[in-house]
Amino acid sequence: MTETTARPDFVTKAHDATIEAATHFLETLGRGDMETLMTLWHDDGRLEFPFSPHAQAPVVGIENLRTYFSRTKGYKKPRGFPIKAVHPGADPEWVIIEFHGDLTNTRTGKDYSNEYVVIVQVTNGKVILFREFFDSLKRANEEG
Repeated sequence: MTETTARPDFVTKAHDATIEAATHFLETLGRGDMETLMTLWHDDGRLEFPFSPHAQAPVVGIENLRTYFSRTKGYKKPRGFPIKAVHPGADPEWVIIEFHGDLTNTRTGKDYSNEYVVIVQVTNGKVILFREFFDSLKRANEEG
């Protein structure tokens, strides 16, 4: 992490396991390793983009997630997602992560950067919810 986040007094080993699973998931995504990423999703996983410029519907279930990520693999090449801060939730299954995202659109050759906040729920060591917030105007301008 590039910033230190104060560790709340309530954090338990269960919180630590969630943080480890969520940060590993994000690091795997940042490397563009979609095969490994699919092993980190819960079978009932849900990917949400509440502020998506194109009103992206939630992606639900491992097969739909696999299809979604296979479509992005060809043209969105991650260059890194350095984590800025981690905020454990009161419920040990939940964590909020702030990070910076750098990608290259391989179709256009253009680089794209944005700031992100994700809310992640981890159940039995697998990501069951990944809710991603970002600057949607910046994203819309980039994607056209």
